[in-house]
Amino acid sequence: MAKKWLAGVPHAHTVASDGILTLEQLIEKAKKNKLDFLIITDHNVNCKEDLPKNAGITLIYGTEMTYHGGHANVWGVKTAVDDFSCDTYKEFLEKKDEAKRRGAVICLNHPLCVLCPWRWEKDITQFDVLEVWNAPMHYDNLVCTDWWHSLLVEGHKTPIVGGSDYHKDYYVTNLLSNPVTYVLCDDNSPENILKNIVKGRTTISSGVGKTMIELKSGDSVIGDTVKLTDETEVLVNVKKLKKGHDIIVYDQTGEIYRHTAKKTGDFCINLTIKKAGFIRADVRHTMSPIVKFGYKLYTNKRIPEQKDIALPPFIYAMSGAIFFEEQ
Repeated sequence: MAKKWLAGVPHAHTVASDGILTLEQLIEKAKKNKLDFLIITDHNVNCKEDLPKNAGITLIYGTEMTYHGGHANVWGVKTAVDDFSCDTYKEFLEKKDEAKRRGAVICLNHPLCVLCPWRWEKDITQFDVLEVWNAPMHYDNLVCTDWWHSLLVEGHKTPIVGGSDYHKDYYVTNLLSNPVTYVLCDDNSPENILKNIVKGRTTISSGVGKTMIELKSGDSVIGDTVKLTDETEVLVNVKKLKKGHDIIVYDQTGEIYRHTAKKTGDFCINLTIKKAGFIRADVRHTMSPIVKFGYKLYTNKRIPEQKDIALPPFIYAMSGAIFFEEQ
């Protein structure tokens, strides 16, 4: 069966916790946003009703384990744990292991968010996935991306997702699918989507139908490990790269390639791989003055400790990693 990219949101809330939409309203909004899948992740509450199977979109059970030490999504099981009460990291690990025994996938959420960080031990081996991009792109996500890169350098093959962490819209915004995670799948079943997230076959975009990055090496794709030969290459394929945006490719040594788009359109390049490690890519852009002004207003109010930070180019799309090892 041919593989295809499915667009989805792995982190969203309803009135069952602190969202403002009912499950039915959120499903309709997801369909209008042209999402292929949606994971419901209300805070410390198991789904009380069966998710509809014929809703025109793949719905996946989830919950966000929410504690003073941090937040983690639990995906794929209707009842994550029997009791969510937890005060220590040890108790969290017990809850996490309980969910894992039931077949759940565990995602570490927004670990370096200034407002709601992961305060307990940042042991990535305790998690299946890292939410590297939470909500519309902001400075904390850049910090988290740098941390994920350091994990890759250390030898971890940590899969990533972007989650909008949707609660509600503000005025004219449409925040549900910003960002959106694309997953390369054989079919659209919940099991297949989660299996391929764990395999690392993900790429993240600012929205459905916007800039998207694919990495391939022969028949291998994002998340795979490739045996090096004298002819090993990686294809970096960027769909809908916007004029003025930069596509940047990295390996374990840092940036190895950069291209600034002179016009909007698709872009691809083959890069020769000579040494073991990994390749990942992202697209970055400089915010317009008016967007930067609005961002600064928000930051000054919500995150005053960041008000004097010089804003670097923000990420508009990013890929998971593809790995290379010696024969």
